[in-house]
Amino acid sequence: MTVQNLATEPGAARGMRAGPASAVPPSASQAQHSEPTVTLYGRIAADLPGYISWPDPPSLHFSIVIDDAYSSIIVLDGQPTGMEAGIRNMALIKTNRYDNALPGGAVVKIALQPPQGMSRQEFAHRLVINSQKFVSYVAPYALPQNIRGSRMRAGEYNSGSYVAGLLQSVMGHVPTISAPGFQAPGWESPMPGHFFKGEAIR
Repeated sequence: MTVQNLATEPGAARGMRAGPASAVPPSASQAQHSEPTVTLYGRIAADLPGYISWPDPPSLHFSIVIDDAYSSIIVLDGQPTGMEAGIRNMALIKTNRYDNALPGGAVVKIALQPPQGMSRQEFAHRLVINSQKFVSYVAPYALPQNIRGSRMRAGEYNSGSYVAGLLQSVMGHVPTISAPGFQAPGWESPMPGHFFKGEAIR
């Protein structure tokens, strides 16, 4: 996998890039019939709170960016819920998607390739579909072990676990990543596949 560390590059903390004003939000069918690229964007988790791991390396929050031949962009990641589903459903993991913009402040970019025998179109399509099938508002959003740690406790998940689990649900494995100077808690603890099939039990 190609890793591009952007921490020292000029303009690394640029804001989101808006798409054309007339662009129509891409659908799963568009992703299926284009020639998309899939890239893992890593930025400091929750901005300043991501540095709570000091003096250990800062923690990363990952987003999957699908950029297709129609010049449209789909961004997928996992986020903790706020008050949008009521106070009883706060701090649960949900699918987060936005279109025609890039995550700001990326310090790491990792190009992802589909597994053997799968086209780039199918890879992008399955990522979109499985993210739509994810059962949000079920699993608690947890902090890493000892808060500053680089790993999650057994059976606990965060946004890194969501992205790792989504990729595993499509690829059959969690891709190995390398991001020198950063840590990625949750990557070692992917969310189980049943969450991406609508089979999680409340």
